[in-house]
Amino acid sequence: LGCLDLPTTGTYTLDGETVASLSEDELARVRNRKIGFIFQSYHLMPRTTIADNVAQPLIYRGLAPAVRRERANAALARVGLESRTLHKPNELSGGQRQRVAIARALVGRPDVLLADEPTGNLDSKTAREIMDIFGDLHADGMTIIIVTHDPAVAAYCRRVVRLHDGRIVEDREQPVNEEKRA
Repeated sequence: LGCLDLPTTGTYTLDGETVASLSEDELARVRNRKIGFIFQSYHLMPRTTIADNVAQPLIYRGLAPAVRRERANAALARVGLESRTLHKPNELSGGQRQRVAIARALVGRPDVLLADEPTGNLDSKTAREIMDIFGDLHADGMTIIIVTHDPAVAAYCRRVVRLHDGRIVEDREQPVNEEKRA
């Protein structure tokens, strides 16, 4: 789904383009402009401020430094880290690093957000806040795909696809109340 691997069978079409027919450069462009990634293991640059970590994907879009800084600061504010922009990752808790990774995924305003255990390192209050942010993004039209083992996170989602040993064993839609609306 993230265009990191090509399909071995079937056809994957994203925004009307068959992914398998795209060159490596075109795939990189798709990943940078259309897909936001939240990895389970943050992948932050250790010697770089969190603001610069968040702004990194925007460099490849050719945006001016001031625009990158403004967007990075806004993304960090959205996840509650506006007072930590000049800190380096090793100066943050695991939950704060996770929020930096979330801000980096959101900074490019992607159409699709792929999130691998996005709340796994967060306390329950912060996890709810992040899921509320995801709910707002989804309400604004963003497609969000979350991989989780946490039933509380899955409860926020309108559609739940359960896998077992690599196979789909359940695919259902569920009602989502106002507190859980992603």
